[in-house]
Amino acid sequence: MQDNLLIAIAIAIAENDDEREPFAKYTLEEEFERYGINSEIEIEVDSLHGWCPSDSAVYNEARAEKAWSRLLELFKKSLV
Repeated sequence: MQDNLLIAIAIAIAENDDEREPFAKYTLEEEFERYGINSEIEIEVDSLHGWCPSDSAVYNEARAEKAWSRLLELFKKSLV
């Protein structure tokens, strides 16, 4: 087992989910920091829950592409 395992997490939260639970992102940030987990948490403005899958009724192509790009960049940095 590798001693210096790097854990990285990217979370993109829909605007309406953030409105429903505005403090959840802070709880996540605190816990990730406590355990030394590299994380990026972003609220996706003008997005509704389910905005990322292309077959969703609330699909937002521009926001989804941004989120997928961020995730791929995180993979590039973390999976070396």
